Amino acid sequence: MRRLSLGLTVAFLFLCTSSKAQELLYDLEVLSYFDNREYKVDFQRPQTILGMRIAPELGLGMTDENQGNHKLMLGLNYIQPLGKGIEEALVKPTVYYRYVNNRFRVNLGAVPFSYLIESLPDYLMYDSLVYMHPNMQGGLFQYVAPRGYVEFLCDWRSAQSLERYEAFRLILQARYQQEFLFGGGRIQLNHLANRARPAPRTGVSDDLIVHPYLGLDLSQLLPLDSIAIQTGYIVGYQRDRSVLEGIHLPQAFYMEFFARWKRFGLKNVLYAGDNLFPLYPVKGNLLNQGDPFYQAGFYNRTDAFVYLISTKRASCYLSFNFHYTRQGGLNHQQQLVLRFNPGNILPIEKSMTALGK
Repeated sequence: MRRLSLGLTVAFLFLCTSSKAQELLYDLEVLSYFDNREYKVDFQRPQTILGMRIAPELGLGMTDENQGNHKLMLGLNYIQPLGKGIEEALVKPTVYYRYVNNRFRVNLGAVPFSYLIESLPDYLMYDSLVYMHPNMQGGLFQYVAPRGYVEFLCDWRSAQSLERYEAFRLILQARYQQEFLFGGGRIQLNHLANRARPAPRTGVSDDLIVHPYLGLDLSQLLPLDSIAIQTGYIVGYQRDRSVLEGIHLPQAFYMEFFARWKRFGLKNVLYAGDNLFPLYPVKGNLLNQGDPFYQAGFYNRTDAFVYLISTKRASCYLSFNFHYTRQGGLNHQQQLVLRFNPGNILPIEKSMTALGK
């Protein structure tokens, strides 16, 4: 990562001195989150997560002779948990190159997850990780067409050392829509290896998830701003290579419903099948990046939310989330999430939604 940061810094300085048509770019994202979780189930923890994330960026942009747009951005994320001292704050670098030409997008470096065309679902990205891990480490490649998109990301989550495990994941997601019908899918290959020698060997683990889906988008047929339903099937492959019988093949039915009218919205996710994360009790989020609720087998989540602020530069929503499992019955969660972005990068480049709402 240090070599990548050095290389992008050199390129940044080169653009500063060699190009006569640079545009000075600046960006600032402020994320404030209050997340109260009143859970009563063994594989979850009741807690309140409260904090601020401030992410300034500074960079250069230019357009080449083929109308390709180049951006080189340097910045950081300052994450301050409220109620704690400055010594418990986190500082994470943001260093990336972005190229846009017609339908193609290339992003390399420590790239904000907000550049994703579609945010990752809860079984791939837990709420807590959204707050604390704003950037993917590696690259994001995208193709955007009038009727759909394809995007592929590489997230090198942890480089091997005496203290750190080697961990990375690859995710491919795509969607195609024809009038009110749409289909798509997601594939994740997630890998957790050992720490560097002479640290003890703990074994290598894999987490593969395949999720095709079909859906209906009825937004143009009904008097709502947005309404859609999708159904699909999830097939997983979980393997702990250090255990002789360490292979698990979870499968489940998955359905998602989303509706929004003006500032009000409702989102429901139903997962019915096997424990999606059988290795979570041992590996935790070193391996699995999704919500631990998906260990339940049968899980339903309902989010009822209202946007208190909804503009191109700022959004703030209050959400009441209800989680049902057979093991723990009904649990609830309240979220208040604010995002503010006053930079001169166009708002449509970065998603202004948070946590898929």
